Amino acid sequence: MGLINITNGHFDAISWMDASACDFTLDNNADTWKINVSSNLVFLEDFQSTMEPDEIAGVNRFYHTTDKNRSIVTRGAVRKILGEYLNQPPHSIAFGTEKNKKPLILNDRKAGLHFNISHSGDWILLAVADHEVGVDIELINYLFHYQDVMADYFGGDEIGYIKQNTPVERFFKLWTRKEALIKATGKGLVDNIDSLPGLDGTHTISSDIISSKNDWIINSFKLEQQYIASIAYSPLIGNTRFFDYNFNSPG
Repeated sequence: MGLINITNGHFDAISWMDASACDFTLDNNADTWKINVSSNLVFLEDFQSTMEPDEIAGVNRFYHTTDKNRSIVTRGAVRKILGEYLNQPPHSIAFGTEKNKKPLILNDRKAGLHFNISHSGDWILLAVADHEVGVDIELINYLFHYQDVMADYFGGDEIGYIKQNTPVERFFKLWTRKEALIKATGKGLVDNIDSLPGLDGTHTISSDIISSKNDWIINSFKLEQQYIASIAYSPLIGNTRFFDYNFNSPG
């Protein structure tokens, strides 16, 4: 058993760059892409043409059209963006899963490309890095009965923090931090999720809690007023960049 540091903070002023500004080389960068579902529905047919038969069968199992369309946009946009980093056609990328269903690229010719996906409401986030990375986004639901689950997921200091001003927003901010860290490490279900630090600052915890021997940085940010997100990444990452998926065509 060892000790690791988790450092939580904020990105207060993000400049979302146009996709044309991305050189699709990482060099110890972590790139976060925001993808709007509604504005990309026009590309559904093109997106679906890049998907494998089992992916198409999977999205066709969705009962609600909204869920089906979001899944198609997610898969198609992710294929397009990752294809740029890998210098491969979107349809040629083969996906698999690691432990706890963490996604990976089976035919990564460059070896070492890591990515993570999260979606909520009308937005999708894709994080890409050359080190392990995790991302989580949540639509801030002001009708959610957060009081019913706080004790299961948060420690005493965190509960005290949430109960201050704007409690719902605070709840979801801390929640996205814990989720992003869990997704970055591939830990999966964590029995003692309340032991994962969500408050600002640097916290020292046992590496056994998330089965990781590495330190982590987690930064939260707003994606529009109703959405809160967090990204977890290695301190080896030198720079974080933010891009808006706004290609004219996904093909």
